[in-house]
Amino acid sequence: MSLNLFDIVEKEKWQSMQNSFSNALGISIQTVDPNAMPLSDINNMNRFCLDIMNAGTKNNRDCFGECVKQLISSIKKDRSNNYHICYFGDVYLYGIPIEIEENSELAYEIVGPVITGKKKTEAEYRKIAEENDIKPDYLMERIAELKSVSFNNMESTAKLIHEVTHYILQLNYDIKNLRKRFTVSGPLDDVIRDIYSSGYIDELLNALLQASLDTTKSHAGSIMVLDENKNELAIKFSRGLSSEITKNTRVKVGEGISGVVARNRSPLLINDSIQNLEIKNRLKRPNIKSSIIYPLEVKNKLLGVMNINDTGSGKRFNSETLNSIGSLLNLARAALTMFPKAA
Repeated sequence: MSLNLFDIVEKEKWQSMQNSFSNALGISIQTVDPNAMPLSDINNMNRFCLDIMNAGTKNNRDCFGECVKQLISSIKKDRSNNYHICYFGDVYLYGIPIEIEENSELAYEIVGPVITGKKKTEAEYRKIAEENDIKPDYLMERIAELKSVSFNNMESTAKLIHEVTHYILQLNYDIKNLRKRFTVSGPLDDVIRDIYSSGYIDELLNALLQASLDTTKSHAGSIMVLDENKNELAIKFSRGLSSEITKNTRVKVGEGISGVVARNRSPLLINDSIQNLEIKNRLKRPNIKSSIIYPLEVKNKLLGVMNINDTGSGKRFNSETLNSIGSLLNLARAALTMFPKAA
Protein backbone atom coordinates (compact mmCIF):
# COMPACT_ATOMS: atom_id res chain seq x y z
CA MET A 1 0.00 0.00 0.00
CA SER A 2 1.49 3.32 -1.09
CA LEU A 3 2.02 6.07 1.46
CA ASN A 4 0.14 9.34 1.33
CA LEU A 5 1.66 12.57 2.65
CA PHE A 6 -1.28 13.17 4.97
CA ASP A 7 -1.09 9.63 6.33
CA ILE A 8 2.14 10.76 7.97
CA VAL A 9 1.41 14.36 8.96
CA GLU A 10 -1.92 16.11 9.50
CA LYS A 11 -2.91 18.38 6.63
CA GLU A 12 -3.51 21.35 8.93
CA LYS A 13 -0.04 20.97 10.51
CA TRP A 14 1.58 20.67 7.09
CA GLN A 15 -0.20 23.80 5.87
CA SER A 16 0.89 25.65 9.00
CA MET A 17 4.51 24.57 8.49
CA GLN A 18 4.41 25.57 4.82
CA ASN A 19 2.99 28.97 5.75
CA SER A 20 5.76 29.47 8.31
CA PHE A 21 8.44 28.67 5.74
CA SER A 22 6.83 30.93 3.16
CA ASN A 23 6.58 33.83 5.59
CA ALA A 24 10.16 33.31 6.76
CA LEU A 25 11.48 33.48 3.18
CA GLY A 26 9.00 35.98 1.75
CA ILE A 27 8.41 33.60 -1.19
CA SER A 28 5.29 31.74 -2.35
CA ILE A 29 5.12 28.02 -1.51
CA GLN A 30 2.56 25.39 -2.45
CA THR A 31 2.50 21.61 -2.04
CA VAL A 32 1.35 19.48 -4.99
CA ASP A 33 1.09 15.74 -5.58
CA PRO A 34 3.31 13.86 -8.09
CA ASN A 35 0.76 14.69 -10.80
CA ALA A 36 0.99 18.42 -10.05
CA MET A 37 -2.44 18.55 -8.38
CA PRO A 38 -2.60 20.96 -5.40
CA LEU A 39 -2.46 19.43 -1.92
CA SER A 40 -2.29 22.73 -0.05
CA ASP A 41 -3.24 26.36 -0.41
CA ILE A 42 -0.65 28.71 -1.86
CA ASN A 43 0.86 30.93 0.79
CA ASN A 44 2.11 34.41 -0.15
CA MET A 45 1.10 33.88 -3.77
CA ASN A 46 2.72 36.59 -5.85
CA ARG A 47 0.51 38.60 -8.19
CA PHE A 48 2.81 37.75 -11.08
CA CYS A 49 1.39 34.29 -11.75
CA LEU A 50 -2.20 35.17 -10.82
CA ASP A 51 -2.34 38.37 -12.86
CA ILE A 52 -0.55 37.02 -15.92
CA MET A 53 -2.65 33.87 -15.76
CA ASN A 54 -5.83 35.94 -15.94
CA ALA A 55 -4.54 38.46 -18.45
CA GLY A 56 -5.98 36.67 -21.47
CA THR A 57 -2.76 36.03 -23.37
CA LYS A 58 -2.78 34.98 -27.00
CA ASN A 59 -1.80 31.45 -26.04
CA ASN A 60 -4.28 31.34 -23.15
CA ARG A 61 -1.60 30.00 -20.81
CA ASP A 62 -2.30 28.73 -17.32
CA CYS A 63 1.17 30.00 -16.46
CA PHE A 64 1.59 28.61 -12.97
CA GLY A 65 -0.05 25.25 -13.71
CA GLU A 66 1.95 24.72 -16.90
CA CYS A 67 5.22 25.61 -15.24
CA VAL A 68 4.57 23.28 -12.30
CA LYS A 69 3.80 20.34 -14.60
CA GLN A 70 6.94 20.93 -16.65
CA LEU A 71 9.01 21.31 -13.50
CA ILE A 72 7.82 18.04 -11.95
CA SER A 73 8.30 16.20 -15.22
CA SER A 74 11.86 17.49 -15.37
CA ILE A 75 12.61 16.46 -11.76
CA LYS A 76 11.27 12.95 -12.37
CA LYS A 77 13.70 12.55 -15.26
CA ASP A 78 16.66 14.11 -13.47
CA ARG A 79 16.55 15.10 -9.79
CA SER A 80 19.28 17.69 -10.35
CA ASN A 81 16.86 19.70 -12.55
CA ASN A 82 15.19 21.41 -9.60
CA TYR A 83 13.99 24.62 -11.26
CA HIS A 84 11.94 25.81 -14.23
CA ILE A 85 12.45 29.13 -16.00
CA CYS A 86 9.21 30.89 -16.85
CA TYR A 87 8.47 31.88 -20.44
CA PHE A 88 7.85 35.49 -19.40
CA GLY A 89 11.37 36.24 -18.27
CA ASP A 90 14.11 35.20 -15.86
CA VAL A 91 11.49 34.04 -13.37
CA TYR A 92 12.23 30.74 -11.62
CA LEU A 93 10.08 28.11 -9.93
CA TYR A 94 11.83 25.55 -7.74
CA GLY A 95 10.56 22.04 -7.10
CA ILE A 96 11.51 20.19 -3.93
CA PRO A 97 10.66 16.47 -3.57
CA ILE A 98 8.94 15.51 -0.32
CA GLU A 99 10.00 11.99 0.53
CA ILE A 100 10.63 9.41 3.19
CA GLU A 101 13.16 7.46 1.17
CA GLU A 102 15.12 8.65 -1.84
CA ASN A 103 13.23 8.32 -5.13
CA SER A 104 9.90 7.74 -3.37
CA GLU A 105 8.30 11.17 -3.74
CA LEU A 106 5.06 11.67 -1.85
CA ALA A 107 4.64 15.22 -3.11
CA TYR A 108 6.54 18.33 -4.17
CA GLU A 109 6.93 21.76 -2.65
CA ILE A 110 6.77 24.42 -5.35
CA VAL A 111 8.77 27.48 -4.30
CA GLY A 112 8.49 30.73 -6.23
CA PRO A 113 8.21 32.57 -8.49
CA VAL A 114 11.45 34.44 -7.81
CA ILE A 115 13.93 36.40 -9.88
CA THR A 116 17.21 34.49 -9.82
CA GLY A 117 20.12 36.26 -11.38
CA LYS A 118 20.11 39.24 -13.67
CA LYS A 119 16.79 40.59 -14.95
CA LYS A 120 16.16 40.96 -18.67
CA THR A 121 16.39 44.36 -20.30
CA GLU A 122 13.32 46.55 -20.77
CA ALA A 123 13.46 45.89 -24.53
CA GLU A 124 13.40 42.11 -23.94
CA TYR A 125 10.42 42.38 -21.58
CA ARG A 126 8.56 44.56 -24.07
CA LYS A 127 9.10 41.97 -26.80
CA ILE A 128 7.80 39.16 -24.56
CA ALA A 129 4.77 41.27 -23.63
CA GLU A 130 3.92 42.06 -27.26
CA GLU A 131 4.22 38.40 -28.26
CA ASN A 132 1.59 37.52 -25.63
CA ASP A 133 -0.72 40.51 -26.09
CA ILE A 134 0.10 41.95 -22.64
CA LYS A 135 0.76 45.61 -21.97
CA PRO A 136 4.56 45.96 -21.51
CA ASP A 137 4.28 48.27 -18.49
CA TYR A 138 1.87 45.83 -16.88
CA LEU A 139 4.30 42.91 -17.31
CA MET A 140 7.27 44.91 -16.01
CA GLU A 141 5.30 46.03 -12.95
CA ARG A 142 4.56 42.41 -12.09
CA ILE A 143 8.19 41.43 -12.66
CA ALA A 144 9.36 44.27 -10.40
CA GLU A 145 7.21 42.92 -7.54
CA LEU A 146 9.02 39.57 -7.50
CA LYS A 147 11.67 38.90 -4.88
CA SER A 148 15.23 38.82 -6.25
CA VAL A 149 17.51 36.12 -4.87
CA SER A 150 21.01 35.13 -5.95
CA PHE A 151 21.25 31.78 -7.71
CA ASN A 152 23.60 30.44 -5.01
CA ASN A 153 21.28 31.52 -2.22
CA MET A 154 18.21 30.03 -3.91
CA GLU A 155 19.96 26.71 -4.53
CA SER A 156 21.05 26.58 -0.87
CA THR A 157 17.55 27.54 0.28
CA ALA A 158 15.95 24.81 -1.83
CA LYS A 159 18.41 22.27 -0.44
CA LEU A 160 17.71 23.37 3.14
CA ILE A 161 13.92 23.18 2.61
CA HIS A 162 14.41 19.64 1.29
CA GLU A 163 16.44 18.65 4.35
CA VAL A 164 14.07 20.32 6.81
CA THR A 165 10.87 18.81 5.39
CA HIS A 166 12.54 15.41 5.27
CA TYR A 167 13.53 15.60 8.95
CA ILE A 168 10.07 16.72 10.05
CA LEU A 169 8.32 14.10 7.93
CA GLN A 170 10.70 11.36 9.11
CA LEU A 171 10.14 12.36 12.75
CA ASN A 172 6.38 12.04 12.34
CA TYR A 173 6.78 8.76 10.45
CA ASP A 174 9.03 7.23 13.13
CA ILE A 175 6.74 8.29 15.96
CA LYS A 176 3.65 6.90 14.21
CA ASN A 177 5.46 3.56 13.79
CA LEU A 178 6.43 3.58 17.49
CA ARG A 179 2.81 4.18 18.44
CA LYS A 180 1.71 1.18 16.39
CA ARG A 181 4.45 -1.02 17.79
CA PHE A 182 4.21 -0.12 21.46
CA THR A 183 0.74 1.42 21.76
CA VAL A 184 2.28 4.59 23.15
CA SER A 185 0.00 7.48 24.12
CA GLY A 186 -0.26 10.40 26.49
CA PRO A 187 2.76 11.82 28.35
CA LEU A 188 5.06 8.97 27.26
CA ASP A 189 4.34 9.87 23.63
CA ASP A 190 5.53 13.41 24.36
CA VAL A 191 8.72 12.06 25.96
CA ILE A 192 9.48 9.92 22.88
CA ARG A 193 8.85 12.88 20.56
CA ASP A 194 11.15 15.00 22.71
CA ILE A 195 13.95 12.42 22.65
CA TYR A 196 13.65 11.78 18.91
CA SER A 197 13.54 15.46 18.10
CA SER A 198 17.01 15.99 19.61
CA GLY A 199 18.65 14.02 16.80
CA TYR A 200 16.66 15.83 14.14
CA ILE A 201 17.56 19.24 15.59
CA ASP A 202 21.24 18.31 15.29
CA GLU A 203 20.76 17.25 11.67
CA LEU A 204 18.90 20.46 10.90
CA LEU A 205 21.61 22.68 12.42
CA ASN A 206 24.30 20.77 10.53
CA ALA A 207 22.34 21.24 7.30
CA LEU A 208 21.94 24.96 8.09
CA LEU A 209 25.71 25.35 8.46
CA GLN A 210 26.35 23.62 5.14
CA ALA A 211 23.69 25.67 3.34
CA SER A 212 25.21 28.88 4.72
CA LEU A 213 28.68 27.86 3.54
CA ASP A 214 27.30 26.94 0.12
CA THR A 215 25.45 30.23 -0.35
CA THR A 216 28.54 32.28 0.62
CA LYS A 217 31.04 29.96 -1.14
CA SER A 218 32.96 29.71 2.13
CA HIS A 219 34.95 26.78 3.46
CA ALA A 220 35.14 27.59 7.16
CA GLY A 221 32.42 28.03 9.74
CA SER A 222 30.85 26.67 12.87
CA ILE A 223 27.72 26.45 14.95
CA MET A 224 28.25 27.05 18.65
CA VAL A 225 25.56 25.96 21.10
CA LEU A 226 24.78 27.57 24.42
CA ASP A 227 25.29 25.72 27.70
CA GLU A 228 22.77 27.61 29.85
CA ASN A 229 24.22 26.30 33.11
CA LYS A 230 27.71 27.60 32.32
CA ASN A 231 26.50 30.57 30.25
CA GLU A 232 29.05 29.70 27.58
CA LEU A 233 29.21 28.68 23.92
CA ALA A 234 30.94 25.55 22.59
CA ILE A 235 31.38 24.37 18.98
CA LYS A 236 28.92 21.64 18.03
CA PHE A 237 29.40 21.55 14.24
CA SER A 238 32.23 22.91 12.14
CA ARG A 239 33.82 22.97 8.69
CA GLY A 240 37.38 24.01 7.90
CA LEU A 241 38.50 24.20 11.55
CA SER A 242 41.13 22.07 13.25
CA SER A 243 39.94 19.35 15.63
CA GLU A 244 41.81 21.15 18.43
CA ILE A 245 39.87 24.39 17.91
CA THR A 246 36.59 22.52 17.60
CA LYS A 247 37.21 20.53 20.79
CA ASN A 248 38.66 23.20 23.04
CA THR A 249 36.91 26.46 22.12
CA ARG A 250 34.72 27.83 24.90
CA VAL A 251 33.35 31.38 24.86
CA LYS A 252 31.44 33.03 27.69
CA VAL A 253 28.36 35.05 26.69
CA GLY A 254 29.53 38.65 26.45
CA GLU A 255 33.17 37.69 25.84
CA GLY A 256 34.87 37.35 22.45
CA ILE A 257 33.08 38.22 19.23
CA SER A 258 30.70 35.25 19.33
CA GLY A 259 29.94 36.02 22.96
CA VAL A 260 29.08 39.63 22.12
CA VAL A 261 26.71 38.50 19.36
CA ALA A 262 25.11 36.04 21.80
CA ARG A 263 24.74 38.81 24.38
CA ASN A 264 23.33 41.37 21.94
CA ARG A 265 21.33 38.82 19.94
CA SER A 266 22.06 40.82 16.83
CA PRO A 267 23.90 39.63 13.66
CA LEU A 268 27.33 41.03 12.94
CA LEU A 269 29.13 41.62 9.64
CA ILE A 270 32.91 41.93 9.87
CA ASN A 271 34.85 43.29 6.90
CA ASP A 272 37.34 46.02 6.09
CA SER A 273 34.84 48.77 6.82
CA ILE A 274 33.90 47.75 10.38
CA GLN A 275 34.05 50.71 12.80
CA ASN A 276 32.82 49.09 16.03
CA LEU A 277 35.77 49.43 18.45
CA GLU A 278 34.45 46.74 20.80
CA ILE A 279 34.58 44.26 17.92
CA LYS A 280 37.84 45.53 16.34
CA ASN A 281 39.67 45.11 19.64
CA ARG A 282 38.58 41.47 19.80
CA LEU A 283 39.79 40.46 16.31
CA LYS A 284 42.58 37.97 16.95
CA ARG A 285 42.71 35.79 13.79
CA PRO A 286 44.36 37.68 10.89
CA ASN A 287 43.72 34.78 8.48
CA ILE A 288 39.99 35.62 8.63
CA LYS A 289 39.36 38.37 6.09
CA SER A 290 35.62 38.68 6.62
CA SER A 291 32.99 37.06 8.85
CA ILE A 292 29.29 36.82 9.51
CA ILE A 293 28.18 35.93 13.02
CA TYR A 294 24.48 35.27 13.56
CA PRO A 295 22.57 34.41 16.76
CA LEU A 296 20.40 31.28 16.63
CA GLU A 297 17.10 31.92 18.37
CA VAL A 298 13.73 30.20 18.60
CA LYS A 299 10.83 32.00 20.25
CA ASN A 300 13.23 34.42 22.00
CA LYS A 301 15.27 31.51 23.36
CA LEU A 302 18.99 31.63 22.45
CA LEU A 303 20.26 28.28 21.13
CA GLY A 304 23.70 29.45 20.07
CA VAL A 305 25.62 31.32 17.39
CA MET A 306 26.65 30.56 13.80
CA ASN A 307 29.99 31.79 12.45
CA ILE A 308 30.78 31.92 8.71
CA ASN A 309 34.35 32.94 7.83
CA ASP A 310 36.08 34.05 4.64
CA THR A 311 39.74 33.07 4.92
CA GLY A 312 40.60 33.64 1.26
CA SER A 313 41.61 36.72 -0.64
CA GLY A 314 38.46 36.92 -2.72
CA LYS A 315 35.30 38.96 -2.38
CA ARG A 316 34.49 40.12 1.14
CA PHE A 317 31.10 39.55 2.73
CA ASN A 318 28.69 42.48 2.46
CA SER A 319 25.14 43.43 3.43
CA GLU A 320 23.74 41.26 0.62
CA THR A 321 25.63 38.25 2.00
CA LEU A 322 24.30 39.05 5.48
CA ASN A 323 20.73 39.15 4.13
CA SER A 324 21.20 35.82 2.36
CA ILE A 325 22.33 34.18 5.61
CA GLY A 326 19.45 35.88 7.41
CA SER A 327 16.99 34.27 4.99
CA LEU A 328 18.39 30.81 5.72
CA LEU A 329 18.27 31.52 9.47
CA ASN A 330 14.62 32.57 9.17
CA LEU A 331 13.81 29.25 7.51
CA ALA A 332 15.72 27.27 10.13
CA ARG A 333 14.03 29.24 12.92
CA ALA A 334 10.60 28.40 11.50
CA ALA A 335 11.59 24.73 11.24
CA LEU A 336 12.97 24.56 14.77
CA THR A 337 9.61 25.61 16.20
CA MET A 338 8.33 22.22 14.97
CA PHE A 339 10.66 20.45 17.41
CA PRO A 340 9.60 20.52 21.10
CA LYS A 341 13.20 20.23 22.30
CA ALA A 342 14.15 23.49 20.58
CA ALA A 343 11.04 25.50 21.34
